[in-house]
Amino acid sequence: MLNKSTFIALSSALLISATASSTFAASSVEANLSEDTAQAEFDTLLPKTSNLYVNASLLYTEENSNSSALVGTVGFQGVETDNATYRAAVGGRLYLYDYGNLNGAAIAVGGMFYHTIPGAQRLSAGGYAWYAPQVTSFGDTERIYEVGGRIAFRVIQNTDIFAGFRYLRLKNEKSGNTRFDDALEKGPHIGFRLNF
Repeated sequence: MLNKSTFIALSSALLISATASSTFAASSVEANLSEDTAQAEFDTLLPKTSNLYVNASLLYTEENSNSSALVGTVGFQGVETDNATYRAAVGGRLYLYDYGNLNGAAIAVGGMFYHTIPGAQRLSAGGYAWYAPQVTSFGDTERIYEVGGRIAFRVIQNTDIFAGFRYLRLKNEKSGNTRFDDALEKGPHIGFRLNF
């Protein structure tokens, strides 16, 4: 089972490699927290492309009292943005998770959309959705889906703070007495995003 120390070490390595890598110039680094959950994420434009981004994230949660969970993602999205009023993306994402004696993987499809609120240039809102059905899930994993939304405020140039809500649900049909069909994480969080 993975613990907080593992999450801290992995997320630190993720963020350091994202910002220090000479191959990828990070376009954003993000972190968010709630009472039971911490997440770190980076997103970057692939070299020699105009709108293909790769991103990765780590989420640690103690939402369920039975055990903590660690969820990692790696994704590729086509992104359209004018860097001032909106950002939209569509693509795929690989989910990897470890929850007690359950672990597995799934490939999800989905996207996101965020837009500046008219008349409030520093305020934006939007959301995202990812879905992995049984056909793109591996091992005992039956389904994963994640939806969320947020309202963000640009406090200084290239830095946003936000309040959001996330619902991440997993269905795992491991043989024997172990079965899980519930939210790994749900609820509000706060965070920040640094854009480079």
